[in-house]
Amino acid sequence: MNEATISGGNLTGTIKLVPGLGAAFHPLKHTDFPDQNLYRDGGLNFEHILNGTTADEKINWFTPRLDTHHIVRNSASSAAVIHKASESTWGMESQMTYTMSGGDAIDMEFRMKLHENRFPLGYVGFMWASYMNRTKGRNIRFYGELNGQPGWVNFGEDTEDDFETGTIAAVGVPKLPYEPESAILNIIENEQKRFIYPFYYGLVDGDGDLTTTVDTMAYIMMFDQCESIRFAMWNFIEDDNENPDPYSPAWDWQYVIKNPIIGQWYSYRARMEYTRFINEEDILRRYRDWSKLSNNRDSC
Repeated sequence: MNEATISGGNLTGTIKLVPGLGAAFHPLKHTDFPDQNLYRDGGLNFEHILNGTTADEKINWFTPRLDTHHIVRNSASSAAVIHKASESTWGMESQMTYTMSGGDAIDMEFRMKLHENRFPLGYVGFMWASYMNRTKGRNIRFYGELNGQPGWVNFGEDTEDDFETGTIAAVGVPKLPYEPESAILNIIENEQKRFIYPFYYGLVDGDGDLTTTVDTMAYIMMFDQCESIRFAMWNFIEDDNENPDPYSPAWDWQYVIKNPIIGQWYSYRARMEYTRFINEEDILRRYRDWSKLSNNRDSC
């Protein structure tokens, strides 16, 4: 199957083979804005597998997109993207299941098993990308620490020479090792910023009119684990003046398994909510409500 359309609550989306992206949601729409695609090129897209080695630098890029994968529709509200070990560059099998859970949410569960030992630095990382459309700015926000001080933190802010990009790890998590000449772009963590709660959000213009605020939507990503999760923010798409377009950032995340064991299943769960923005207290409440349902720790 080349695509699967699923719906539930206020969301309807099609997972399809998008040229250059592999399997991605394109489009994903909210009932309040039926003419607006949430993603510019595609979203919730399995993009990279990482091990930090120089020898595997080339296959640290885009293999989940390039390897053969299968889109399976489980029901009217659920579909999965499946990679078989026999068709994987890394010799691993995996499945990401997407379920429209009613209201404004998509629940995700990723399961994987390794069949080859290709991780001499003691970890394997997985990365998902969402190329956003009509955001209120490139930055994401999360509750964490800035230079050790707790509070709400922006990531993606302007700097003296450019703007912030890269990855954010949880408080207290050691840095990932890597070898010279490896694919370090998605491995190096921000030095000053860490998250305490495993969720982040950004603001999106729901109706496409950036001059108003009445239709401001919150795009929230929540996770059921701390140490294994990393946030990421990039801004590759350019505007008409060939400058990075702050309304089209990539809001990404990673899942990292330490000391993986061949033949053992690993998994995590996540939720994406696309809902009316009220305030940050409401976003924290949404995360905590889902966190209780998922039986995960309240903070890292």
